[in-house]
Amino acid sequence: MTKPIDWEELKNALDDELVRAVAAAFALVATADRDLAESEIDRFMQVVKEDPALARATDLGLENAFRKLAQGVLDDPEQGWFVCLAVLRKCRRHDLIFRAAQIAIVADGHLREQEEAALARIEGALTD
Repeated sequence: MTKPIDWEELKNALDDELVRAVAAAFALVATADRDLAESEIDRFMQVVKEDPALARATDLGLENAFRKLAQGVLDDPEQGWFVCLAVLRKCRRHDLIFRAAQIAIVADGHLREQEEAALARIEGALTD
C-alpha cells in the first residue's frame, strides 16, 4: 500500500498559486482514465515552460511535484478532486487553467470519455 499523499507538503512544493492551479487541472484530466502516461507528464512540463506566466516555475522539483499530485488523485480520487477543485476555484486565471486542461485531454494521444467528463467538471467548477 502506498503512503497517502501529504496535500500540505504538495502545496508547499507547488508554491505558486497559478502553477498549482494549472497542475491541478492538468492532473485531474490526465488521470481521469485512471492512468498517468509519461507523455502527459512531458506535455505538462512543456506547457509550463512555454507559457510566460508559468515559465518561472520550471525548476527541477516541479515534475516530481506534478507526479505526486497526479498519483494522489489516482490513489484517492475523491480527496484528490476535492483538493484540486478547491485550488482551481482560488485562482483567478480561469482562462489559463482551462486551456491547460484542454491540452491535457489529448496529451496521451487519445481522447477518452472520462477525460471529456473531467474537463466538463473543471469548466463547471471554474464558472460556479
